[in-house]
Amino acid sequence: MIIFLYGSDTYRSHERLKKLKEGFIKKYDSSGSNITSLDGENLKFEDFVKAIESKSLLSKKRLIIVKDLISKNKSQKTQNNIVHYLDEHSLSSDDILIFIESVAPVKIRGRKKELRGALSEYLKEKAKPEEFESLLGSDLNKWVLKEIKIRSGTIDNRAAELLISLVGNDLWQLANEIEKLVNYKKNKTITSEDVSLFVKARYDTDIFKLTDALGHKNKKEALKLIEDQIESGANELYILTMLVRQIRILLLVKEVLQDERNYYTVASRLEIHPFVAKKAIEQVANFTMEDLKRFYAQLLEIDYKIKTSSQDPRTLFDLFILEACS
Repeated sequence: MIIFLYGSDTYRSHERLKKLKEGFIKKYDSSGSNITSLDGENLKFEDFVKAIESKSLLSKKRLIIVKDLISKNKSQKTQNNIVHYLDEHSLSSDDILIFIESVAPVKIRGRKKELRGALSEYLKEKAKPEEFESLLGSDLNKWVLKEIKIRSGTIDNRAAELLISLVGNDLWQLANEIEKLVNYKKNKTITSEDVSLFVKARYDTDIFKLTDALGHKNKKEALKLIEDQIESGANELYILTMLVRQIRILLLVKEVLQDERNYYTVASRLEIHPFVAKKAIEQVANFTMEDLKRFYAQLLEIDYKIKTSSQDPRTLFDLFILEACS
């Protein structure tokens, strides 16, 4: 049997691999001595063949795991040779071969850059492929609630929404934050106050650059910043969450604290980092109240569309910028 685990959600693909290994150990190999892991980045064809053809004296069943061969191995010859080998040789019924890609595919201009090459195509067609797409909307919310329940914790709905808005759909970070929150609350329900206390949004200077570009109606710069963020691997929901938060802060400064220039005072009253307050005071003069209210409403609409429809997030961002800078 050949299994292919891949996709943008590397957390769930690794959890799937973990369960497959645990199942193999429980059913066939309590010592784990018949599990072989190969580093795909530096794997040579002859080493792959050696791992496949070597037999154990103690057990017939074997589990062979090949990690990141497609995304990290620069030798197309190695991948092509492996395809040819698998095509010409029937894998023993006692062998389970798992290919896993732990590198999330990047997005270029809003479109996912698929894993390419002969091996990728072969595995998608001939193996048992399992693709793990990034969770969005209600699926992400269900995952958070499930993970908290697994850890014997509870969380109220507002706290769960706040946690997701701060972290986005990076399950690696979400799992880490959930672990901290459950351990802190022990057998008590996690609240929004707990999330605000322990989970800090990852401020990115490019978000401030983006709002600067919007304030100066620099369409070219704003579009480039969005493109750079997405191509660097930043999640669209994370970008959106940070942008919504910054526009909301600008709104509050414009509406309530327009005469306050001490950014430590602003930081204290809005419960934000002084650096964020300082940037808000610098930026707010570049926006009218009407602009900020319109931007805020449009960004919330983008959030709704990303979570409930199949519309391309990159296109939604581009349309927002084109209108905002017109």
